[in-house]
Amino acid sequence: MRRIFIVALGLLVFACAKKENYSIKGTASGVPNGTEIYLQELGENNKRIPLDTATVTAENFTFTKPRTAGGQGLQILSTSLNRQQLLLVKDQAPLTITLYKDSVASSIVTGSKENELFNTYANNSRQLNKKKTELTKLLNQAKRETDGIMVTEYTSQIKALDEAYINTKKEVLEGNSGSMVAIMALSDLINAKVLEIEETENYYNGLASDIRESTIGTSIKNYIAQLKSQRAASNVASVGNKAPAFSAQTPEGKELALSETLGKYTIVDFWASWCKPCRMENPNVVRVYNKYHDKGLNIISVSLDRPGQKNRWIKAIEKDQMDWYHVSNLQFWQDPIPRSYGVRAIPATFLLDESGTIIAKNLRGQALENKIAELLGDS
Repeated sequence: MRRIFIVALGLLVFACAKKENYSIKGTASGVPNGTEIYLQELGENNKRIPLDTATVTAENFTFTKPRTAGGQGLQILSTSLNRQQLLLVKDQAPLTITLYKDSVASSIVTGSKENELFNTYANNSRQLNKKKTELTKLLNQAKRETDGIMVTEYTSQIKALDEAYINTKKEVLEGNSGSMVAIMALSDLINAKVLEIEETENYYNGLASDIRESTIGTSIKNYIAQLKSQRAASNVASVGNKAPAFSAQTPEGKELALSETLGKYTIVDFWASWCKPCRMENPNVVRVYNKYHDKGLNIISVSLDRPGQKNRWIKAIEKDQMDWYHVSNLQFWQDPIPRSYGVRAIPATFLLDESGTIIAKNLRGQALENKIAELLGDS
């Protein structure tokens, strides 16, 4: 499944502020005079909007331009020395920053309750991630050395660390429902894929109304709605129900409907040329098709290839010798066909009878051949 709306900057939070002048002052120990400090705001579609540039003088710097450029509310501070960045929560209080030359992301922010809370949360998360990285390296080394005792020990420590990561974020979320840091905690939990739909919705509903109505809050609301829609579609495309109807263009540019492809039994196969597990499964599907097509087995493959990559789609069909029906809207995960089937990962298959009723789902490898043999082996 695609990762959701959260900006891939490591950590994210959103806060609302009035459009007004403000100041950010900072010390930058060891940073040479003339070093530029950049302040940007994250706008729509993750576009970075320049707000101001400060110049370090005697290890000090100051920003004084308007606080907002109409973006999403996350501000990014960086320097001309390296690519490291410090994330700031936008609010109405003047900020003071102690900037660390060699670790910008770990710099200290004071003067704002929101930023201090964010700063603590970010640093705690950073330390947990660092510790997990170290343990993972030790685990991999123990595996290479076939040290079973230490493999078990490091695995246990990593599991405990993961539990601490989750529990810490839940505590922050539950204890700060009126703070914007709760959005970050909820976002991190969603991206960690540890919440069920109902739990996500309960946490969201427990946030203050202004947080729910923020840009990121609205994104989470839309994400919840999307998951519910996918669940509903999955229920529609369940065994015993009629397969959702669809039509799309073939590689030749002709419109082809599912109803035109039905045989005694039909596999609706969701895949893409970029999907390695799909490509690995294709030889098995080809073998089953070649063996049972003359007995009534048809296949229609629906590709989730990206816009502008029709040639890649066609070349993959030819290379994998998939000699059956193919359609695609070339809309990647925005394609309405997989959505109507509740498909959240590929490869995904639906086996239909001659009336278009779903009789099995997600059969692969030997399981697929066994099922087709059961249906058509003696016909």
